[in-house]
Amino acid sequence: MPEPLDALPLAEGRRLAVVDDGAALAAIPQVRGDDGRWRRARPGDGAASALLELLAAGLVACGAFTVRSWTTRTATGERSVGVDQTNESVIVGDAAVVKWATHLQEGPHPAPRRIEVLRTAGFAGMPTPWGVLTWRTPAGADTVVAYVDDYLPEAVDGWTWAVDLVTTAVRDDDPAEFSAAATDVGTVVAELHAALSGTATVASAADAQRWRGDAMDTLDTVVRLGHPGAVARRTQIAVLLDDLGGLTGSPVVEGHGDLHVGQVLCSRGRFVVTDFDGNPVLTAPERMLPIPAVLDVAGMAQSLAHAAIVAATYTALNPEALAEVSRAGRTAFLAAYTRRLRALGHADLFDPTPLRAFRAQQVLREIVYAARHLPRWMYVPDAALPALLDEGTPW
Repeated sequence: MPEPLDALPLAEGRRLAVVDDGAALAAIPQVRGDDGRWRRARPGDGAASALLELLAAGLVACGAFTVRSWTTRTATGERSVGVDQTNESVIVGDAAVVKWATHLQEGPHPAPRRIEVLRTAGFAGMPTPWGVLTWRTPAGADTVVAYVDDYLPEAVDGWTWAVDLVTTAVRDDDPAEFSAAATDVGTVVAELHAALSGTATVASAADAQRWRGDAMDTLDTVVRLGHPGAVARRTQIAVLLDDLGGLTGSPVVEGHGDLHVGQVLCSRGRFVVTDFDGNPVLTAPERMLPIPAVLDVAGMAQSLAHAAIVAATYTALNPEALAEVSRAGRTAFLAAYTRRLRALGHADLFDPTPLRAFRAQQVLREIVYAARHLPRWMYVPDAALPALLDEGTPW
């Protein structure tokens, strides 16, 4: 095991080490063995429980590490959840989930401030946060090395619940349950944006030009990759994306920034938003910038369409019925979002005009991601792009 660049003592014989594994920096929980050597801690070794003790003690800072704690609770008994692309998660006492950041993002990191703002505003549509641990990088910017949230029993993300509900809706010729779930999600997203309203400002001309430029750059990249659908319809896509340059003066908030069904967990019928790390395709400073609320809405709406495409790969589904269910879900989501945002007195945060443009940008980003990292995912944007461009709706 490489020598740590830095380490935070958690308890006797346990620590959180920041290491360079040769590919990237990682935050690794460690335990000292009987031979006196440090090894990677496994669930059951007590490192996650020790982190909860540290949060409960109210420690604020230790060297380059900073603790933001919102709890005095503790728990014991550890079991693994598993490892995703960025975190290794451990359930502690069926009370909390500790997420060790196994791939550190470049700082600054948006999550601590956004979680704090949402918590202060009383936003209930996320797992209750216990604390966030950050580490100051050699460049002087803080990045997250560990999160702790409430444990949500039987929680599944949208690539499971949405795909299952779409499949059932098409088979039963009844979109009601999928539309009801989309309605609940629209309500939660509206409450998210209302809770973030205290961060609202207005977009500058430079902001608008950056959004347009980024979208056009993504289109150019997709064309260079030789994607046939984008090459054939480049002019139509460019006209759509060009509208993003007209957003000067529109309201912006410190939004989620990477909102899609995979970021929405369903736990026993309750929907909650997770992962406030920002969009991974952006640079660290860009992830900190405010965004139009419609960008979050577009990401969620487009991912609901993607869930329908995924559903069709697992089960033979009637294409016309599938398209209708997908449309019904997105319509329900948008109607609930606008209705709830208006009821909360923040309708001014949402301008639907660039919704299709931001949806198109998301599909283009999916093409780039699939081409560079996950070729088996390409079938989703392959189907999504013409469906979006041929839709008769303004959104």
